Amino acid sequence: MKNIKSFILLLICLAGTPLVMAQNTYRILEGSVMDQMDSSPLPGVNILVKGTVFGTVTDEFGKFSFQVPEGALSLVISYIGYGSLTQEVGAEQNQLNLFLAAEELSLQEVTVVSTGFNELPLSRTTGSFVGINQELVERRVSTNLVDRLEDVTPGLIFNRDLSGTSPGESISIRGTATLISNSEPLIVVDNLAYDGPLSGINPNDVESITVLKDAAAASIWGARAGNGVIVITTKRGSYDQPLQVSLTGNLSVVPTPDPHYYPTMAISSLVDKQLELYENGYFNSLIGNRRNPVVAPLAELLYSFDQGDISQQELDAGINRYRSADLRRDTEKYLQRTAVNQQYALQVSGGAKRNTYQFSLGWDKNLNTGVASDLSRITFSANQEWSFLKNRLKVQTGIYGIKADTYDGTPNVAGLYPYESLADDNGNPLEVYRDFSVRFKNSVSDVVALPWSYIPLNEIGLSSTQSNRNELRLNAGLNFKITEGLDWSANYQYWNSQSATRALDPLESYNARNLINSLTQVGGAGEVTFPVPLNGILDQRNSTAYSHNFRTRLNYSKSWSAHRVDAFVGGELKDFQRENYGITSYGYDSENGTSLPVDYLTRFVNLGTQRLQNIPFTEEYGGGTNRFVSAFGNVGYSYKDKYLFNGSLRRDASNLFGVNTNQKSVPLWSTGLGWIVSEEEFLKAKAVSFLKLRWSYGYNGNTNSNVTAVTTATSYSGALNLLTQLPYLSLRTPPNPELKWERIKIVNTGVDFEFWGGRLGGSVDYYHKKGLDLLASIPLFISSGFSDATLNYASTRTKGWDLVINSKNLKGELQWTTNFFLSLLNEEVTDVENNPTATQLINYSPALPTPAVGKPLFSIYSFPFAGIDPVDGAPLGIVDGEPSRDYGTIYSEATEETIQYHGSGRPTRFGALRNTFSYKGWNLSANISYRLGYYFRRPSVNYDELNQGNIIHADYEKRWREPGDELTTTVPSDPGRVDAYRTQFYLSSAATVSKGDHVRLQDVRLSKTWGRGIGKLKAFSNLETYVYLNNLGILWKASKEVKDPDYPVNPSMFSFSMGFRANF
Repeated sequence: MKNIKSFILLLICLAGTPLVMAQNTYRILEGSVMDQMDSSPLPGVNILVKGTVFGTVTDEFGKFSFQVPEGALSLVISYIGYGSLTQEVGAEQNQLNLFLAAEELSLQEVTVVSTGFNELPLSRTTGSFVGINQELVERRVSTNLVDRLEDVTPGLIFNRDLSGTSPGESISIRGTATLISNSEPLIVVDNLAYDGPLSGINPNDVESITVLKDAAAASIWGARAGNGVIVITTKRGSYDQPLQVSLTGNLSVVPTPDPHYYPTMAISSLVDKQLELYENGYFNSLIGNRRNPVVAPLAELLYSFDQGDISQQELDAGINRYRSADLRRDTEKYLQRTAVNQQYALQVSGGAKRNTYQFSLGWDKNLNTGVASDLSRITFSANQEWSFLKNRLKVQTGIYGIKADTYDGTPNVAGLYPYESLADDNGNPLEVYRDFSVRFKNSVSDVVALPWSYIPLNEIGLSSTQSNRNELRLNAGLNFKITEGLDWSANYQYWNSQSATRALDPLESYNARNLINSLTQVGGAGEVTFPVPLNGILDQRNSTAYSHNFRTRLNYSKSWSAHRVDAFVGGELKDFQRENYGITSYGYDSENGTSLPVDYLTRFVNLGTQRLQNIPFTEEYGGGTNRFVSAFGNVGYSYKDKYLFNGSLRRDASNLFGVNTNQKSVPLWSTGLGWIVSEEEFLKAKAVSFLKLRWSYGYNGNTNSNVTAVTTATSYSGALNLLTQLPYLSLRTPPNPELKWERIKIVNTGVDFEFWGGRLGGSVDYYHKKGLDLLASIPLFISSGFSDATLNYASTRTKGWDLVINSKNLKGELQWTTNFFLSLLNEEVTDVENNPTATQLINYSPALPTPAVGKPLFSIYSFPFAGIDPVDGAPLGIVDGEPSRDYGTIYSEATEETIQYHGSGRPTRFGALRNTFSYKGWNLSANISYRLGYYFRRPSVNYDELNQGNIIHADYEKRWREPGDELTTTVPSDPGRVDAYRTQFYLSSAATVSKGDHVRLQDVRLSKTWGRGIGKLKAFSNLETYVYLNNLGILWKASKEVKDPDYPVNPSMFSFSMGFRANF
């Protein structure tokens, strides 16, 4: 307590210094400090009146204003990365502009990073930051900002093992320190947390990106920073800056996806198999099934022959036609196209003495690979800042808008038989089999009101889904300079997002016809009624979300002698709310926008299945509210610009944890130390340009909006209890008064270095993360009324290294630079009460991983594989240490100790190598990425599917067929029947697990820059044209069984782009 009082007294004394000075005669000296090369403003420059304690630092725009004694004086101006300057100031001089010359020193010393609260040179940080400047952001070509983070940020990886997610939708920073909660990093845009999708931000509006990786860097963001923080700074105007206009545009071409990328058995082999199944009577139960299921077209053809409806010649012609057909080929020809993506952006910026401004407008247009699928997006932004009261008061405003529209009218051909054709030889559309047997559809053609055939090529653009998303973000900021070194700031952000999805199936569409026909009712006297009205079907899903975010803080900055203190304290309030609503309208008339009522309660007989069913009722309503209250503080201290200290404290409180008062909030803190060794007298070797040691320790946090401390329930509108005939609620979660925040403890040790004047530099970081009080599901006794509950009881540990090496290999007219990074991580679950079964571990899913103590959260397990039985080709497991085909025993007696652990399901070593060559305005760069130290389960033969008449993996062609084949293949024989234990054992065995290690040529970029125009054309001040090639292919891979370990099913698409960037 005594130390705390002393510290507070010191701050009061420091804050009071200007008041003491006010008693003496002084004047106000103001001005700016700029880079001598390009006149860009320099923030954070130290300015000291020589021989006094009078001093200040420049603000983010390079401006300064402070009290100085009357009379002539000398200023000492210093800034890391620039040469020191001594400036004489006359007795009557109150205004001056200073220029500093950059020294050819450390990249660390000139790189500025943002925490979302302040900006500071990388050399003055004690935490682990990665700064991505505008040049690197603009190097890659894509309409999605997320893509531009890939393979340039140590510690950050794009997870590619989640099906159904687009590239960049799953990002991890230094592993995953949670089990079931959100594992995505916090996104901060212009100093406030951003609630929209990162993919919605126009990349052309971005000035820089900073990734915060450890506690010292991210703990100031508290309970939302457990997975790291990505801070995005958008472009701004500058004071006294002439009007600048920038125009960018690019066009990207993505070839049609390879329909044969995923290998399947030969169509002819499938035909042979279905002939065998028909001969053995497999299709008999399907053909005679009263539920009228779809039967394989070949079986229908054979049945027609057996019934005498077609001749032998027609049968043979039909079989040969199926052998030569390929649905994939028709899909590529009729339903896919080369994708073309366009992106354009116009930006205007500038500033006067008391005002800055920036306006931008962007338009994206993507024609996707589906023939009737596209996306368009319009973005706009406007930012202004005004300076009043002799630069003591600054007011900022900003408005950002997004309007995104998507359309998809490409018909669905999933689930069709692989030898079906979409068109005949003349291109005429053909009917395919779907939902019900073709014999049944023909038999009721006189009963139903509408044709029941499904002809995909006639459905193009007929059934369509349109999605619209409008987003608005309003920012307001205020900064008031109270006295020298002390100012107050406030920021407010309002965010609103509205999205609507409209799926329309007009009466002509198959979807509408199928539902209407299926529920057609035939009375005893033959009368026909239609419970589903004879018109279109419209499904609408709408959602609205908005948030208010307010932050205020008091900032203190003071430099005297060899000391510097930067501190701030403040608070933050956030309210986030969302609502969603959906409904389906039947009998919809698109011309007048009307629909008809239907009977949702009566159960009607489905004409096809002969089962009772209701008309689908899809009306839904939902919503949620998240509120946060936070208080925070940070202090940074440096002595002689070489001994650094930083400390942060934040306390967050949320309505999610509202039962026990002591669990509502969580204190999160960090401390960091830094030592710039290269500033010491004992290390003045010319070879060492910069050397800094840093260490940090602290806690970040994480939360889960899907859990709550109170009991929750689902209300079913209009539903009644079967016994009481009263409305009822279905309980979802039990009360959990002890529910609390997740915490992540992080220790980071790092070294930043540069040698030989910046010819070689980089950093090394070692970190140790512990996830504490992690939420996980635990089973409950049935008597509680719940099967499980989500409690704080699990923990994880992650250790890792981040290595960065940058080199300038050639300097002069021809320049060559190399950038390399390597990230290593080792994750494991250290505590979890619900021990998993062997089957749960083997049935691993990245979307819902099963934690096991001592292993990574994302782990690959399998049954040990003992080869192929030489007698009949059956796969062999191990029972009691011996090869066995007793699959039931293998499953029932499997334990975590007896199954095989392969390793992590996600890369444990990853990085990239980028080389850049520059010569007379030409620039060529190539990026090679690598992902190592992980395993994946590859697809293989599923004989249960095959013996039900479905196509399977191409491994079928490598199967065991006769004794001796077991020496050359690990693919078992076809059992000729459905055998679930046998099939699942093989698919879950070590035979289908492969190493995912690979090296990829990610991209190549070639550009040419012109200074003041081309020839006599002087319309622009700077012009860059470029071509860009992305996803060029695999250079090396450990697994020979798949084309791409990260994309075993769908390919990573190659793209070719060309564009320009002009400044006027």
